[in-house]
Order: sequence, then C-alpha cells, then structure tokens
Amino acid sequence: MSDKFKTKKASKYKSAQFLKISSSCFAIVGGILLALKLNISGYGFLFLAASSFQMLLSNILLKDKSMIFYAASIFLFVDCLGIYRWLLA
Repeated sequence: MSDKFKTKKASKYKSAQFLKISSSCFAIVGGILLALKLNISGYGFLFLAASSFQMLLSNILLKDKSMIFYAASIFLFVDCLGIYRWLLA
C-alpha cells in the first residue's frame, strides 16, 4: 500500500471520528433543550437534526450500511417531523 493511500484512509477515519463526537455533543444539547420544555425547546430539534446529519456523514465515510440507514431514517422521519411540528407549524 502506498503512503498516500494510508494517509487518505487515516484522514477519512479521523474525520468520521470527529463527526461522531460532534454528533454526540449536538444530541446532548438538543435533548436537554427538549427536556427543559421552555419556549425555545423546539430548537432542540435543530440540534438533533444536526446530530443525525453528522452521524449520517460519518457512517458514509466509514461505509457502514446499516448505520447509514439508521441515521438517514432518524434524520428524515423523526428530526424533520419535529422541526415541522415545533418550529414551522
């Protein structure tokens, strides 16, 4: 294997790991906002949507098909429905 290929693979793995950690942070903030049930709690769904999108991107980088399906379904159905119901309706 060439060094260029190893470097590219390592960079992709680091990016995926960063996205996973960032996704967790966004999910925690979004969950706390929703749990507090304040006037601004609906914005928690924006954080949860960002979390799901980051999880989706990281799993695309890692080519984990089952997690791609999971993250995409959560993003499309739960987060988008929450954004619509809490913020747009």
